[in-house]
Amino acid sequence: MAAPKFQLRKPTSETETLIFLVYRFQNQKLVYSTGESILPTHWDNETQRAQNNIRGNKTLADSLKSINFQLERYVSKIEEILSSWKIQKIQPTVEGIRVELDKDFKKETATRKTDLIGFIDNYINTVKFTRTTPPKPINKRTLQKYRTTLKVLQDFSDTKRKGKLDFNDIDMGFYYDFVEFLQKDYHHTTNTIGKHIQTLKVFLRESTEAGVNTFLGFENRKFAAISEGVEHIYLTESELTKLWELDLTRNKRLEAVRNLFLIGCYTALRFSDFTTIKPENIIESETGKALKIKTFKTNQLVYVPLHWRVESIMNKYDNQLPRAISNQKMNDYLKELGLMARIDTPFEINKTKGGLRFSETRPKHELITTHTARRSAATNMFKAGIPSISIMKLTGHTTEAVFLKYINVSEEENAMMLMGHEYFTNGRMKAV
Repeated sequence: MAAPKFQLRKPTSETETLIFLVYRFQNQKLVYSTGESILPTHWDNETQRAQNNIRGNKTLADSLKSINFQLERYVSKIEEILSSWKIQKIQPTVEGIRVELDKDFKKETATRKTDLIGFIDNYINTVKFTRTTPPKPINKRTLQKYRTTLKVLQDFSDTKRKGKLDFNDIDMGFYYDFVEFLQKDYHHTTNTIGKHIQTLKVFLRESTEAGVNTFLGFENRKFAAISEGVEHIYLTESELTKLWELDLTRNKRLEAVRNLFLIGCYTALRFSDFTTIKPENIIESETGKALKIKTFKTNQLVYVPLHWRVESIMNKYDNQLPRAISNQKMNDYLKELGLMARIDTPFEINKTKGGLRFSETRPKHELITTHTARRSAATNMFKAGIPSISIMKLTGHTTEAVFLKYINVSEEENAMMLMGHEYFTNGRMKAV
């Protein structure tokens, strides 16, 4: 049996830092907060224990001795757990060991359902449907979002609350501490922090409905999912034409990525939808062709008129689109395509990260992602004069206020669009 190891959370800290137990077994890894803290200058990296050669300071020496005694208790407990399971032929798991350690060291229930972290962990492992009407399955991306928030909460709990986070702890004091933690330790942007708060409130409302939580400190209006307006790029019609006209006949990899991306740019569909179009999604009427698709994320049925470029791409592949690669890899290729197409207009990014406001300017091609397609479609349709309500039927936005924040029309572009409106031109024509 491999021996458990102990590591400092922040080995170079000038203040006390938590000691973590790290245990690797059968390609699994358990990271568990011991609840013990120590100055790195009092830690022996070789023995992975507190120093035992302190002289002249009995109080400190006794404190370090106590820490080592506690660490040895962890080692003995893991040996006891694994020996017992071996006899019972029980397969070790990370969560199983964590539950057994909690019994001795955190005095929590074996199921870990009575505290916030335990409830969330259990909820993620059991939730299958949303509480919408009608209920719909929780998709993988939502579950990943839940797990990410659980991870940072666990880290916050281990780091700031010595591994314990009860429902009664979730008040405004927790809110400010958690936001500061995400700013300083994770260097998150304001909007990412807001998403974690938003997800946390989902868990808290679920626990309240389940009767597990009776403390409603999170309903304070100041316990808000903070956000800030951040501009995102979109590609203009002329930039899309540059991509369209690229000769990629000798590079099938980039050609497939370009074509899939352009489909998104003329349909306003998400990556999960425009990469899975099938022949049966194409419908015909007296007025032309359209795509009929039930969206993956929202389960909405949408009808999208078939743009001539989309139809041309579909014809090229006999309506059988090339297999999509991962979202991340496609984002890498899109930046390469943008560089080839010389989509290099400088774009200024302003946002708050780690609690600090910063600004940087980068060429547009470095910022292209699969989601740029959807923004480009919505923005270009709006600039072409298509009514907002009609575009919202394609994008799934339920309010015009949210939709107008989504599209990317600058004040200058808005003025240019209005210059041709009859309200501004009629008087000029009459004067002539």
